[in-house]
This record gives sequence, C-alpha cells and structure tokens, in this order.
Amino acid sequence: MTTTDTFETLKSRVSRSLVGFTDDFPDDQSRYDIPSSKPDSREFPVPELVLFMMRNVMEWQWSGTGEKVRWTVYGSFKGFPVFFEHRKFGFAIGMKGGDAKDRQRLINQLKNALRHVETFLAPIAKHQVSLGQASIANRYSEFESRYRFFRENADKAYAKASRKPRKSRPKPSGENEGKSDKDLVTDFVSDMTAGMNRMFMANQEGFYYSTAMVDAYFSLLEHRLVLLRAFTGKPLAEGELLEFLGGKWDVKLNQIVSDAALSGAHLGKMRDIKERIRNPFAHGGFENDGGSIFFHMPNVGAIPTNFSRFGNSVRFSFIPIEQADHAELCAIFDGLDELLTTGALERPHRLMDAGVDPAYDQFYIKKIHAAVAGSDEDMEDFLERWSREWMMHANMDY
Repeated sequence: MTTTDTFETLKSRVSRSLVGFTDDFPDDQSRYDIPSSKPDSREFPVPELVLFMMRNVMEWQWSGTGEKVRWTVYGSFKGFPVFFEHRKFGFAIGMKGGDAKDRQRLINQLKNALRHVETFLAPIAKHQVSLGQASIANRYSEFESRYRFFRENADKAYAKASRKPRKSRPKPSGENEGKSDKDLVTDFVSDMTAGMNRMFMANQEGFYYSTAMVDAYFSLLEHRLVLLRAFTGKPLAEGELLEFLGGKWDVKLNQIVSDAALSGAHLGKMRDIKERIRNPFAHGGFENDGGSIFFHMPNVGAIPTNFSRFGNSVRFSFIPIEQADHAELCAIFDGLDELLTTGALERPHRLMDAGVDPAYDQFYIKKIHAAVAGSDEDMEDFLERWSREWMMHANMDY
C-alpha cells in the first residue's frame, strides 16, 4: 500500500466518523460572533491533532497566529458554523446554533475520529524518533527541586536528632517536696526516655527523607544525562536516540563524562548506592545479592544468603540510613554534580539549567554545537533567542 493510499484510507475513515461535518464556513461570518467555550482539557489533551485532522486530512480552511491564538480551523457541523481554536488558555470550540446535545455529539465524533489519526501517525512517530527527529521536554528544574526538597528536609531532621537536649529548668522550690526517691528516679527516667524518643523519631524522619533523596537523585541523573546528550552538540547516528534512552544510567554517564574526569572509584560508589540503597527501597526491599533472603539452619537460626556481605546491607543498622551515611551520600552526589557542571560540560549545563528543550535532529545539534563550541557571545545570543521565542509561544504573543 502506498503512502497516498494510506492517507486516503485515513481520510475515508475520518470522514465516516465525522458525520455532519462539512468544510463550508460562511464568508460573511466572523468567529468573534460565534459563542465558544473550552471542553475539559482531558477531552483533547493534544489540540495539534485536531489541527492536523481538520486542516490536513479534512482540508478545512484555517488561519494562523493571532492575538493570544496559535491557530483556528473553520467549517460547519449540521449546518451550524463552527471553529476549533488553540488559545493561550487552552483548546476552544465555537459553534453558532444547536443545543447542548449537538455540542456533545460534536465532541464525541471528534474524539472517535482522532483514534484513526493516532493509529495512522503511530508508525510515523516511531520512525521519526528512530531518526532523531524528536525533542524531549526539559524537566531539569522539577527533578532538581524534588531532590533538593528531600535533601534539605533530611538535613534538618538529622540536625534535630543530633541536637543536645535542653537542660531541664530548675523546678520551683517545693515542687519536689514530699516526693520519694523512687518518684524522683521515675521522673528522671521519663525525661530521658522522652529525649531518646525525640532523637529516634528525628533520625527516622531523616532516614525517610534521605531514602527519598537518593531515589530523586537517580531520577534527576537519568533525566539530565538525556538532556546533556543533545547539549554536548555531538551528532546522533540513526537509532542512537532510542538506544541511549534505553541504556543504563552508568552507560549514559560514561558517554557524557570523559574517562579522564570520571574515576572508577566515583562510578563504583554510585553503583554501590544504587545496589545498596536505591534499588532495595524502590523494589520492595529486595537486594540483588540475596541480603533480603534468609535460609534456616536447624538449631542455629536464620542466615542471610549473602552471608557476611550482609554487613554492607542497608538493613544491617536499626536506622538504615544514619546521619553519617546521609552526609556521605550527599558528598558523593556533590562530587558527581561537579563533574556534570564544569569543564567541557559547563556550557551544556547552562543550556539545561536555562530550561532549553533539546531536540536530537542533525540541524538542531549543529546549532547547539555552534553555541557550545563558540564564544561567550555565541552562547548568550543562543539563550537570548531561545528565551524570546519561548516567551512568544508560551504567551502566544504573535
């Protein structure tokens, strides 16, 4: 089947789903005189699919950018003038005439027709991605903020746990009068127990936050490595984008950071954190080396199947991550952050930190390479142009 036949088949299927839809729109009709409203955003989460279907498939007339408007397509439904429009605050449907049932019928038919469009576009999308003709939304600040949130709260909790208890204030004269030595000892033990409980609860809170911090850091690391793959300005071969996305984090890291900068010891520490802390808590507490499984020896007891290596298990201590462990984790993460933000990666990191959304096609990668390899002025010009265009599209100030 040829591409033309495939597209004609799509048009035939869409047309059968859009009964009552026609491409005629009154020449003397202004869209400003047509009542419009926004459907639930979940009804049409990708408005651009409506544009493609009605403009490219059904050949409706359309107009481009306007004041706070990205595009509009015009036609009729059951003889009523209608338009579909992508505005700054969402997708809108205009219809002059009809009632609530007509409007709901229009929405339902649009949604049904879009299923055919998505089926048609799915293999095209897969092929485009394999060629690197794709972009990825930059969520670096979101992942970074989540990591910092858990880290800062863990710091506060551990600091509270290590804080020396306040000295008890002298009790008013006569308050202990009449108390036996047994009562005084009971009061002392009660105060000590309360202090120990507060310390335990703070350490436990620190552990919860630190565990979440580790998980958040590895998510941040995976995301930033994918972004940096574009921002380093190195062209991708066909199929490399999907291969890179599917690779393990340490393989990605080795492709981004030079061998000279990334020491084996540092990489080993990150792998240890992944195996000892991140994976067990992210996968139901099960450790890859068998530390979470015990076999039973008669008249001896339950023995961990990783034997003496259990001493390195995150479950070896009553509090799995104590303050010293947390401090060591933070130091290792800070060391890796230093590698990812300095030297040859300083400018790629600037692009990522600025919120630039990377694309992976050859044309875009060349532009990135020119900015990264050029002068400071080249970098500033790139960021200024990107920021201006982003603001224009985000605010629809055309």
